[in-house]
Amino acid sequence: MSAALAAVACLGQAAEIRVLSAAAVQVPLTEVVARYEKESGDKVLVEYSTAGGVDAKLKEGYQADLVISDRQRLEALATQRVLPSGSPRTLGVVQIGVAVRAGGKRPDIASVEGFKASLLRADSVAYGDPPKGSTTGVHFAKLLQQMGIAEAIRPAAQLAPNGLAVMKLVDEGKAELGITQISEILHVSPGTLVGPLPQELQLKTSYAAAPGTGPEQEGAAKLLDALSSARAKEDFKHAGFD
Repeated sequence: MSAALAAVACLGQAAEIRVLSAAAVQVPLTEVVARYEKESGDKVLVEYSTAGGVDAKLKEGYQADLVISDRQRLEALATQRVLPSGSPRTLGVVQIGVAVRAGGKRPDIASVEGFKASLLRADSVAYGDPPKGSTTGVHFAKLLQQMGIAEAIRPAAQLAPNGLAVMKLVDEGKAELGITQISEILHVSPGTLVGPLPQELQLKTSYAAAPGTGPEQEGAAKLLDALSSARAKEDFKHAGFD
């Protein structure tokens, strides 16, 4: 077979893999996908949403070949028969972090009381809008209730559709503090990261990948193997995942 025909044959075998993913893994996923496409010749189409948005799209019938989200959500979707049964493959665990705009006073994250006082002093606090399915937004809203400051914070609250939008507000100086996944803080503006929430308030989210209901399962399986490789684990580590 000539080189030209071999190239055509290879092109004919290339797969188009559709991925539906929570936005928190965008940085490492972009790295893995670029490498996978170069090595395999396959095309990977990724759509990002909040974890809650991923749930909603799948329940509405969206067909993805591979789904990446909060592990517990993936397991629930399989139980509900929205996704095929099977154990999701863990990609990494990320914590919620606190960001402060350039020139702002660094909040106290050493203790719950110190963090509470910092929130009450802030002129604006950005976090994910809970009704839009933001993992950190849902958790942080519960924390505000637990600390008894939900009403006091309300005038300063800036609700964003997702973590990347939270960080855009901080990066542009429109919000003094931002509460979102550490991976999203590092992606948009690493210099604004103060650190993780106090451990008593922390939420560690395990992100995983699972086969979807789309037709390209052979390609999805190969991409999943790439996401589980040692090199991919380094990509996730550099992006703020444990």
